[in-house]
Amino acid sequence: MPVSRLQRRHPAGQVIALLTACAMAQSGIAAPPVPPTRPMAPRPQLPQASLADRVAKLLADGQAALTVNQLALAQQSFEKAYRLKSDPSLLYWLGKVAEAQGQPIVAADFFRRYLDSGSTSTDEPTSEALRKQVSQLPPPVSEVTVAGLGGALLSVDGRLTGVLPLPRPLLLAPGPHRYRLEFRGTASESDPLSIPAGRTAELHLTAGSSGSLIAVLTLSSVGILSISASGLGDDKQRLVEESIVAAAKNEHTLILPADQLRSLLATEPPGCLGDTPCLDRLAQAAEVRLLLRFSCKTPAKGPAPGSIELSAELVDLPSGLVAAQLEEVAVAENLGPALLSLTHRLFQAASSRPRGTLSIESSPAAATVLVDGLVLGKTPLERVTLAGSHTVSVEQSGFEPYQLQVTVAAGATAQLSAALVKKADTATPAPPPAPPSTIAAGESKGSRLARWLLGGLGVGAGLGLVGLGGSALSQNGRCGDNPPPASGQPCELLYNTAPIGGALLAAGIGLTAGGTLLMLFPGRQTKKAPPTPVIWRR
Repeated sequence: MPVSRLQRRHPAGQVIALLTACAMAQSGIAAPPVPPTRPMAPRPQLPQASLADRVAKLLADGQAALTVNQLALAQQSFEKAYRLKSDPSLLYWLGKVAEAQGQPIVAADFFRRYLDSGSTSTDEPTSEALRKQVSQLPPPVSEVTVAGLGGALLSVDGRLTGVLPLPRPLLLAPGPHRYRLEFRGTASESDPLSIPAGRTAELHLTAGSSGSLIAVLTLSSVGILSISASGLGDDKQRLVEESIVAAAKNEHTLILPADQLRSLLATEPPGCLGDTPCLDRLAQAAEVRLLLRFSCKTPAKGPAPGSIELSAELVDLPSGLVAAQLEEVAVAENLGPALLSLTHRLFQAASSRPRGTLSIESSPAAATVLVDGLVLGKTPLERVTLAGSHTVSVEQSGFEPYQLQVTVAAGATAQLSAALVKKADTATPAPPPAPPSTIAAGESKGSRLARWLLGGLGVGAGLGLVGLGGSALSQNGRCGDNPPPASGQPCELLYNTAPIGGALLAAGIGLTAGGTLLMLFPGRQTKKAPPTPVIWRR
């Protein structure tokens, strides 16, 4: 009995034929032989290229398109190759496409991850040029650490970026960006999410329903680091800075680079880091939120050989107050871990301080406000502050200082109105002006000439009288007979000129001396006579 087409096609027909054959065998009827079923011919398999060949073909196509400046085709080829195999060398070519498209930040991000991978697909001069290009990337640039499903493909603004988890943060231009995750044939995309300029952030991506991607952005705080290290070598000082920076990063805080801090301080007065108004200006210019002050010194007589005294404080710039202070002694060999622990505890102590608001007014306004001895501004003043008790002082020139202990509750506003009282008028009045001085005139020109003439006449007359007196004295006792008497005869007339000669000589000497003094003695000088004293009483 021939097997029907249905029997050949359906297993049920074969079962019926088998039952029929069994029945015929039991009844003694020989069953006809069943022709063998022809096996179905296998479907022809098309030859498939190996994965490596396909990646190599796409790479070659992308390089050819890049050579003729077909940038969209080159990007498409390189991204297809990366989807097949996430070879780090493809990051280099994706960066070259972005560079040709005029997107230096995207290109630098690809080049940085390519260099970190240790790939040797480029020679050393090319790799060195890429390092220089990445290091000289002009600001503003933001770094974003992306967290999401491991193994998922990440795209930013429609451009394939890499496979999660990324080994380093993404370099992104400030502004809005869209993010897309692809995993096992399922894709989800986020709404635009804006990245602020020059900030570090953490981006958490979670696939939602209906192809939506939930993106949560957490911005890292920016802080200023001030280190005072005495008695430490250069290697220890580097260790101190590196340990604090690493610990701050663990607390989601980015330390402002030293060159950027120097640029900000270039226009500020010395001692800016200790002046609250100056710190407020830095906070506004660079969105700085905290100041870390660390002091490390080797004591002259430490508790143990090789010990280092550490002290740290965290200044909360929004409030302008010290939020936490810690001190400890560390062993030099354990300096790095000690600083990591100290910085962590400092952040924890500062974050546990709740905040409130302080609102201060004064009459008159524009008075200086000090909180716990720190100048915070002028009235009217409303500022975030640390919860707790604070000493508030309001001061203005010409008024008595106002001081009050104020308690600020967490999440509440403490209001203060200071009515300043003028200082008592205890100033000494100015004395009356002194009377004008009397000016005594000096000798005139005519008086001087007359003095010289009289003095000269006196000298001349005196010299004449001296001559006459001398002559008279020389004649005293001589014989005046004429003719003179014979020898041995007495003289009848003897000259007695001694009295008159002496008188003439004395008068001559007196006139000569007086005339000389009259000529040589200085005349009257012009001068101010002292004023008449005035007795002044209040």
